Amino acid sequence: MTKSYTNKGFIQQLDGTYAALIHPVNGYLESDQLESIQRLAQRYGTVKLTVAQAIMIFGIMPEEFEQVANELQKVGLPLADIGPVVRNVKVCTSRYCKHVIKDVTPLGTEINHRLAGLTTPKKFKIAINGCPNSCVEAQLNDLGIVAVPNGYWIYLGGKGGRQPELGTRMDMVIREEHLVETVEWIVKGYLQVAQGERLGEVINRMGLLSFLKTALTWKSKGLKTCIGARYCKNGIGDVHAIARMVSSSGDLQGKVTISGCGNACARDAEWDYNILALKDRYWVYKKGSLDIVDIDQLSDYLRRNEILK
Repeated sequence: MTKSYTNKGFIQQLDGTYAALIHPVNGYLESDQLESIQRLAQRYGTVKLTVAQAIMIFGIMPEEFEQVANELQKVGLPLADIGPVVRNVKVCTSRYCKHVIKDVTPLGTEINHRLAGLTTPKKFKIAINGCPNSCVEAQLNDLGIVAVPNGYWIYLGGKGGRQPELGTRMDMVIREEHLVETVEWIVKGYLQVAQGERLGEVINRMGLLSFLKTALTWKSKGLKTCIGARYCKNGIGDVHAIARMVSSSGDLQGKVTISGCGNACARDAEWDYNILALKDRYWVYKKGSLDIVDIDQLSDYLRRNEILK
């Protein structure tokens, strides 16, 4: 197989020929795309729909890859990502379904654009459902998303195959404005800790909470947080928003932790400053002393005390 098509679109078959695997974005096809598939089918032979919302055209030889890929590209049909990568996102028919809570088609497009094809230790599958009927089986994918009235459920660690496992649902409903970022963090967290494993195997080895602490805490030079109110039922403060504000407001002078409730999960006695984000104020611990800061005064406080410069 030519190098340019490694993990992209062509799968060798029993007779030595290849099948082109096409994955229309969100599973929808336009009329000109159907006509292109028909022409290729007439030229090469059998066509099959897959359970992953993809189309296979059989009977193709390696020297024909470029021609087939170009014909598909002309009508906007992408070759599917295959192998150990983030696979093309599966999406239900939420645009038209009478049961839909949320049309997740735009969400599928965005996640596919950001992540599909990213190299991973093992294949990584994502499925998105517009309601809890779960027509594309979110619970049987590495990462499954299900729309509910006030946001989204996320399931982690599911898979099909010879030993299928249902994914575990995160304890929080994720708000829409945080969803795509959350998915990206989960995938990147998986990349950090996987040892040639699917996500479910990582979670079985580490435990779900330990994995989430790896994936969903803010970690940058001199700054770390707990998972905060976005992902923890005990959380009060949105530590991710606070961390973004702090990191974009200047250069930190020392090491800072931010915890989203009185449990102080991120607190580290060896670090210079430990901030607790509570409902209407911040508690800032520094070298044995405590300051209480109003919620709208944190930036000024940090600069005044030369924590930020």
